[in-house]
Amino acid sequence: MTDSVDGIGWRWLDVRLHRRAGRQVRAEPAPSRLRRAATVAVAAVVQAGAFATLLCGAWLCTVRFPSVALLPGAVLVLFGVLTLPRPATLPRDAVTARRADMPALHALVDRVAAALGVPRPHLVVLDDRFAADSGFAGFLRRRYLRIGAPLWAVLDPAQRTALVALELARFGGGDPSRAALTGTVERTLATMVAVFEPAADKLLHAGREDDVTKMMAANPTRIGQQHAQSYTNLAGDLVRPFVALMHGVFGLVRLGYLTLLQPEAFRAVLAADARAAGVAGAPEVRSVLATRLLAESVVTVLRRDARAGDRSGAVRRDEPEVVVAGWPALAAGVVAKNAPSMPALCDADVARAVSPFAVTPPLGRRIEVLAEAPATVAADPDESAATDVELRPMYRRLVRDLRNG
Repeated sequence: MTDSVDGIGWRWLDVRLHRRAGRQVRAEPAPSRLRRAATVAVAAVVQAGAFATLLCGAWLCTVRFPSVALLPGAVLVLFGVLTLPRPATLPRDAVTARRADMPALHALVDRVAAALGVPRPHLVVLDDRFAADSGFAGFLRRRYLRIGAPLWAVLDPAQRTALVALELARFGGGDPSRAALTGTVERTLATMVAVFEPAADKLLHAGREDDVTKMMAANPTRIGQQHAQSYTNLAGDLVRPFVALMHGVFGLVRLGYLTLLQPEAFRAVLAADARAAGVAGAPEVRSVLATRLLAESVVTVLRRDARAGDRSGAVRRDEPEVVVAGWPALAAGVVAKNAPSMPALCDADVARAVSPFAVTPPLGRRIEVLAEAPATVAADPDESAATDVELRPMYRRLVRDLRNG
């Protein structure tokens, strides 16, 4: 079952939508010009409505100022700001890998981008996640490739080429979830659903009651403040049904929009995986996806290895590179151990990750449908080893966190 953020808020409907999404994720998405046109039309209407709401609110705030129109104008301005296009942003903890500092990593990215026939990213950034992604960031829509140092550390040279190919292949176009118009609307609707999330309202309600209890215990004679707080509580109780209604309305709008967008987005991701397999090889791409699917098991093995090396004294704390050097073999062992049960793991991942609000298919589904293809870009072990040298500071922090975490 999806969590509360990825639901309409009506349990009976959420259960049925989840079952429907489970059936659809197994289907082969077919291209449809009518669906693409409808997606663009709905996105345009949502964007135009956001700007119209903002302009109307600004006009109400300024006409015959001050007047009774100021309050509804302010509400419309706030609503318009919330529904404006929202470009993706990079997290603050992401470290930019400058070309001058990490030439080997950029050389690999450039080589894979050329083989795929896609433009190379404007930014290559690193972080501490066991994951990787790519996309467009900011109002200038700068292409970025984001690589998690833990994931990079457990991959061999061929798998690293496959990882870069998997992410860069999605710049090939055709994915409406990444388009300037249709992609920003999906993020806008997701933001609006989160704004009216009932769970957040419950937290505020709990905090409000705690504050009232503390105030009454500290000074029972402040009756006037207690009455004022009671009026505030009453106002909150009156607003709560409206908040729940807006959450359901925006959830339904988002659901309708993603019903149009999701098949094309899924098809684009699966097509990108096929292009990546044609460059880096299907076995390598499949092994990268399997490693990401088994992330929890792999990280557990890495934590055990990092702590064992520290206790035994065979590896000094100031030599984390020696610890990291053995991680690709450990990760490969985890994948090989789970290989016989991989079909069941893929089914479990589909059942767990499927959602009517997803814009990418589950990893298990991507592994299932990946077709065989030979590699056309050979991995360079020396280049891969040079990237390890460039990422040494991040490896050092990673080993320290695994030992102490």
